[in-house]
Amino acid sequence: MMGESSGNLFKVRKVDLENPHIVANAGLDDQEDLEDIHHEEQLQFLDAKYLSGDPKRPLKNTDNAGNVYTYVLNPFAYCVMFILILEALERLSYYGVSYTQTSYLSGHYDAEWNAGFDSVASASLTQTSTAIAYTAPFVGAIIADGFIGTYWTIALFTAFVYIPGLLLIALTAYPFLLGSTFPTTVIRVALMAFYPIGAGALKSCVNVLGAQQFHPLQKLAIEKYYVRFYMFINIGALVGGIIIPIICQGGGVDVFYAYMIPVVCLSLGLLVFVLGTSRYVRPKPQGSVILQTVGAACRSLTVCPPSLEKMKETNGGRYEDCFVEKVKVMGALLLLMCYIVPFNIIYSQMLSVFIIQGNNMIPAGFIDASMMQNFDAISVLLSGWLIGSFLYPYLAKRGIVLHMMTKFAIGTAFSVVAILCAIIVDYQIHSVYASTGGQISVMWQIFSFFLIGVGEIFLISSAYEAAFKLSPDGFKAFGSAINLFFIGGVANYISTALLNACNGYFLAANGDSDLDTIQKYSEAHVYNYMWILFGIAVAGVIACLLPWSRDFYSFIESKSSHIASKN
Repeated sequence: MMGESSGNLFKVRKVDLENPHIVANAGLDDQEDLEDIHHEEQLQFLDAKYLSGDPKRPLKNTDNAGNVYTYVLNPFAYCVMFILILEALERLSYYGVSYTQTSYLSGHYDAEWNAGFDSVASASLTQTSTAIAYTAPFVGAIIADGFIGTYWTIALFTAFVYIPGLLLIALTAYPFLLGSTFPTTVIRVALMAFYPIGAGALKSCVNVLGAQQFHPLQKLAIEKYYVRFYMFINIGALVGGIIIPIICQGGGVDVFYAYMIPVVCLSLGLLVFVLGTSRYVRPKPQGSVILQTVGAACRSLTVCPPSLEKMKETNGGRYEDCFVEKVKVMGALLLLMCYIVPFNIIYSQMLSVFIIQGNNMIPAGFIDASMMQNFDAISVLLSGWLIGSFLYPYLAKRGIVLHMMTKFAIGTAFSVVAILCAIIVDYQIHSVYASTGGQISVMWQIFSFFLIGVGEIFLISSAYEAAFKLSPDGFKAFGSAINLFFIGGVANYISTALLNACNGYFLAANGDSDLDTIQKYSEAHVYNYMWILFGIAVAGVIACLLPWSRDFYSFIESKSSHIASKN
């Protein structure tokens, strides 16, 4: 589980070293004995099949296809840091753009040079772009698993899709550079194709490649890796979310300069990533399990009654029994990820409806609506440290391990309180304007952003971990793609549909959907839309707490472990 074991990482190891005969006799079937190998002294207790004989990379593992890989004892310092730096710079680039897109498209930064979209259209395009970015991981996973591997997928999509997309966005911000009118077609192509597809393909592979640097006997290190990975995401988001919105506030050519920062940063991140090439464990592609899984699922529908069991070789089918069992696990994982959707629907509002709300509040100095997401990043970094360093170790010392569904429920509960705070703020906006004609400070949004950040540590970082751990060998990138699809794809598709279905709540008295003034906003009923979100979040908490949900997760975990033990 994410982080909760960090307080006793050495406890089991200490006992084993004091009684080496126990480890020697137990072999590798006792997974609790050998899940934190990171010291040379521990090597003497390992089975010879896990030793490479190379003092620099002493650990060895053989995959299902017979490929042999060697590992270092401390992957964090040796190679993972290159990957984390790329992730931080990529997130700086991604969020620097996404945090400001709704304001950029609606003309908030420059009334003379913009796409001319109203509030709902700007928010919808931003959400759709995000949804594509979190659907594209399937493309990255197919290419990585089936053809060129995670390393080359990251390198090629970053260089030839992602960076060009960021450059196109930047060029549209330079007045009259691409024509006498705003290049709406160019910005649509950039935001709906290059930028999100590049980000999505990269995203499905980066976290997996980082986890692949750890030997299977370093399971506890993988837990710490995913906490650090998510914190690096938010370090990048925080830096990009501060610098780029501040520069954008200057309008005109300043927006162009702001959007060139992501181009430069991601290029630098790619360079750092490539510098670590010789250090990485680079698993070879073993065929696209996504395409094979779809094939098996489709063929199972042709028999009566439909059954994956009939696809097994032992039942006259064309697929190995083990492969079919893995497909079943991935199908169960697909259902499991539905539990994280309610939280992520609330999360997606930070880039859309919260921006619309914040643009009708008074900036606090240089802090405007597009900068408020930084409080989410600050919350993630602070709460991630507190939860990982104090809460989980405290619970571990008392023998308490939070079930994954409990973490999902806690995370979603924070989103319930977050959207409730946003509703209260919205009523206050209406009340103050009605009584005084004035506005309230944008800083009132801090509560919503901060609470969502705490929820992310419990839910999103845990979802990353669950997807990696539950996905069988050879299906890791596929599992990552499923996780990302539900985090940002499904959630944003639903949010976009809701936003357009509830368009009437975003109309001023005269029917204007561009809520660019406090008067228009006070005439709209955005809080009604937020109440719908509140109901979705509450339903999400209840679903996670159902006993059946806990049993379902435990079933998948047991099934995945059984498959791993047979390989």
